Amino acid sequence: MQDQGSGKRRISASTVVIIALILIGAGLISYSSYGYFTASRAKAPLTVQSGDQVYVNYTGQYTNNLVFDTSMLSVAQNNATYPKAPGFTWRGTSGYKALQITKVGSGQVVAGFDQGLIGMAVNQTKTIVIPPDLGYGPLNTSLLSYLPLYQNITMVHTTTIATFQSDFGEAPSVGLVVRDPFWGWNIQVLSSGNGTATYQYQPSAGMTVYPYKLNSTTVAGMGGFPVRVISVTSSANNGSGFIEIHNDITNAMVKALGGTSPTGSHFLIWGVNSNGTATLNFNQPTVGRYLYFTITVTYISNPTTGKSVGIPGYDIYASVSRTDL
Repeated sequence: MQDQGSGKRRISASTVVIIALILIGAGLISYSSYGYFTASRAKAPLTVQSGDQVYVNYTGQYTNNLVFDTSMLSVAQNNATYPKAPGFTWRGTSGYKALQITKVGSGQVVAGFDQGLIGMAVNQTKTIVIPPDLGYGPLNTSLLSYLPLYQNITMVHTTTIATFQSDFGEAPSVGLVVRDPFWGWNIQVLSSGNGTATYQYQPSAGMTVYPYKLNSTTVAGMGGFPVRVISVTSSANNGSGFIEIHNDITNAMVKALGGTSPTGSHFLIWGVNSNGTATLNFNQPTVGRYLYFTITVTYISNPTTGKSVGIPGYDIYASVSRTDL
């Protein structure tokens, strides 16, 4: 009985030792594993720094939410969701891809755009606000023109035969009727000789024309404003007559509609004034305005370290434009 009891005690002691060793080993393994995982930390992402080469997708909008430029084909094609500002130019389906900036901070883009890129990571999207002093500069007030809403236009005009041919595409002859390329109404030649031609405008009261319309399939928002003929008085003005017109410019058109002058210069309707005039702005549309750019970085390459991340020229990422302006 004593020998059996002693054997049991010896077995129990051995078992305890074995269990203890197993627990100690398990603890070492657990400690080792814990130490391994805590020692491994994620590397900080590569972010844009001055001097880097980057590719970026962007959508540029004004404060009225109209898109003036984009690198995204989906934005360029979608006028319902992304209405276009006057002067937006369609570049064709192959003309939309991520913008390559070969050296951030070098002035390849406006200063506010460069500054907004600093610190961004690949696939990060954000909206930056660029004031005029960091964008395309202040408004040049000398390029503002004031157009009376009501005007009287002389009906009878005399010009050289060479100018007539240049303006109307035909040699003048008495009775010739052709369309005026600017106003859109007909003119009739009254006399021709001695190197000059005299002709008369022939609009009718109540008609509406669009003389300031830019005839282009690639430039958006330059449809010009309607001009309404109020009355035609051929006997007035010592027989030269006059046409009373009204430039139908409304507040809804301000900064949302543009056109082109008789000389071919583009303008933006800038305001409707209490003195019966409208302001036409002949500055470039982005000058003197706050610009909103929604940007997504798709590639970063640091020339100093040789490190890079992303895919150059990748243009699948969709820049989501602002809809809350």
